[in-house]
Amino acid sequence: VVSAVPPVAPGWPPSYYNLSFVATVFGVPHCGAWAQLNHVYFQLANMFYFLSYIAPNGLHGLLYLRCTLLVGCAFTALWGATILCSFDALLWNACFVVINLVHICILFYRLRPVKFSKEVEEVYDAVFRPLKVTRSQFKKVLSCMKMIRQLKYQEVYAQEKVTKVDSLSLVLSGKLVVSQNGRALHIVFPHQFLDSPEWFGVSTDEYFQVSVTAMEESRVLLWHRDKLKLSIITDQFLQAVFDHILGRDVVKKLLQVSETMTTTNNLNGHLSSEFDGDAGDKQLLIVKKTGDGPGITALINRQLQEYEEREPLLNSGTLSSCVGIINSGFYRRQ
Repeated sequence: VVSAVPPVAPGWPPSYYNLSFVATVFGVPHCGAWAQLNHVYFQLANMFYFLSYIAPNGLHGLLYLRCTLLVGCAFTALWGATILCSFDALLWNACFVVINLVHICILFYRLRPVKFSKEVEEVYDAVFRPLKVTRSQFKKVLSCMKMIRQLKYQEVYAQEKVTKVDSLSLVLSGKLVVSQNGRALHIVFPHQFLDSPEWFGVSTDEYFQVSVTAMEESRVLLWHRDKLKLSIITDQFLQAVFDHILGRDVVKKLLQVSETMTTTNNLNGHLSSEFDGDAGDKQLLIVKKTGDGPGITALINRQLQEYEEREPLLNSGTLSSCVGIINSGFYRRQ
């Protein structure tokens, strides 16, 4: 009698069982026929899992990833609880939902809008936003702020060889005049720095080499200089931003001082001992002429007019030609 079953290798399942390779290796039963499609909860869960795989980079992409995972796990938990009636499927996916929810809350906190006061917002828009400084980075800079100082008319902000250079000051509103040995040098307008020359190579133990006086009621934002430098020392981008902003500010001051000294070479311009309140900003200086020339008043008037016309600070050619002056210490008397 010939057996109907063909010979097989020892230990190998008989071929008439028609098992697949995967079923044979892993010992799982063979699917003789495909089951019906799973419930819509299962389909929705996997659709959101699929969407999570195409999440972009960055914080917003991470938020998108966590949101899609949360929804996918929620549908899987719902499917396990109502269709499979499986407690472990419900429990595991409920834990995944909670974990993703915590991550979403943290990401929303990190992505919350950063708001500033009106004055600080104007500074950010005018000075820092054009250089691609983010609001979060600017908030880091503001964390080193000492105070916002209110200056009255004719109040002295810094006195020559008396006030220490321990702050970085930015004018928020008003105008201040900078002088040395009683000679007016230039005017500082809103969104300009009062002590930008001292940022380069001057320690906090040294003193101002100029005097700064308010020409009208003004507000000045003060940073702790050492604290600010320590805060941005690990951020090369912010270091470059401050070096650029302050260097450009110094160059403009040097040009104004150079123009003043050249034009008044034979003049003796002094700050008035008393300000004439009715005369306005353009009558703040008394000039004693010893020769022909426009005098300090004309130069100050020109600075005021340039500010009112909102002319650009410096073009790139002028800036490049004057960069070498910054390190020469021309503005700060040795």
